Amino acid sequence: MSTALLRGLDRRGQEARLAVGHRSALMKIPTKTLCIGCTAAFLSGGTAWAQEACSTYVVAPGDNLRYIARNAYGDADMYRVIYSANVDTIGAKADLIEIGVSLAIPCDPREETVTAAAPSVGLQTEVVDPAKQPVEVVPELPVGDAGLGGSEVVVQEPAPEPAPEPEPVEVAAATPEAPPEVPATESQPPMAFPYRLVTGNGYAPFADEMLPGGGMFTQLVEMAIFRADPAIPYNLTFVNDWQAHIDALLPSGAYDLSFPWVRPNCEAPDALSAADLARCENFEFSAPLYEIVDGFFMPADSELLSATSYTAFEGKRICRPEGYTTGVLEAAGLTSDKIDLSRPIEVTDCFEDLAAGKVDLVSIDAEVGDSAIAALGLTGDFAQNPHLMTLDSLHVIAHKSNARAVEMIRQMDGGVIEMYESGEWYDIVSSALSNGALQQ
Repeated sequence: MSTALLRGLDRRGQEARLAVGHRSALMKIPTKTLCIGCTAAFLSGGTAWAQEACSTYVVAPGDNLRYIARNAYGDADMYRVIYSANVDTIGAKADLIEIGVSLAIPCDPREETVTAAAPSVGLQTEVVDPAKQPVEVVPELPVGDAGLGGSEVVVQEPAPEPAPEPEPVEVAAATPEAPPEVPATESQPPMAFPYRLVTGNGYAPFADEMLPGGGMFTQLVEMAIFRADPAIPYNLTFVNDWQAHIDALLPSGAYDLSFPWVRPNCEAPDALSAADLARCENFEFSAPLYEIVDGFFMPADSELLSATSYTAFEGKRICRPEGYTTGVLEAAGLTSDKIDLSRPIEVTDCFEDLAAGKVDLVSIDAEVGDSAIAALGLTGDFAQNPHLMTLDSLHVIAHKSNARAVEMIRQMDGGVIEMYESGEWYDIVSSALSNGALQQ
């Protein structure tokens, strides 16, 4: 995605922050990203019925599936329920709903006891419990062997001598066997097995299975996939070891895509750490879905709050969680020989160490930092330096050795553009930021 396009989209991202009253230090920072298409297409007037479950709704100007789902079910993430019930009307691409078109609004599947209703909610999308993943159908293989053994016994009972006469029948049987092989080859989209997506917890407001829709970034990713093609199957798993995502899970092919990840400045490889350089060389990045403000948190009474140069942080104990790029520190001249850097697994570990006086600063995305502080009940104890911060973008990544996953990244990029132009990106971001502001 070009820098020019990203800049053009920044204005809408900034509006998202302003709309939810984001703190003044961040209001001046553009927030960001891209998207295109499912808003009602024609700007003519029209009478819309109230959006209610178990009814019919006439599309009005400005509608999209998320808006309709929120009004009908109280949950915008249930847009797939409405889409599934109106595929013939909306179309396979789901990139356009026209004003005046009548959409069937199914009854709320959450109120139904029939388990068959579940698949229609997320199509082939599901959240996979990591604890259940090791369970495979492998134990059934011995059962198949037993079945073969049984057939051998049956073959032994009849006398094999009469076989010569049925030979013509065998020839006839050979002919029908060919057709089954043809459909098997044609329906060989076993390549359509679900894409395996992995993210992790403890990254509020972007990713956490306890957040609505799995977090803001999770919702953006799922909507981008839906916009790219509603029929794309995928599974989503939460694995909390973020470093394992890039060290093992993606390189081994165990998973196809991981999110969200900051893209280092790959255009300046000489200035990158070995870890960031490897990330640039080995991973494919999606178009940016969101832009973050990376800053420094410290005790509310710290003299470092007034610092206007990164040199003031030299010699300090800085905490930045494992899995987070250190490029923001190195770009500021805060290399490992100039600071005492600690790398715990969890963001909350950094703030607990800050509260205990074990570190002087926490280097983290502003929104993630605010969420972690609120979760610890320490709001008011810490503050972010308002002068020293950098902008980074968040992406979905795929290992370059996984051609299928790289192609999926390209498909998603198109979906991101459509999502932005439809207003769904703004809806997801503003809702998430509003919810976060209410919790702090």
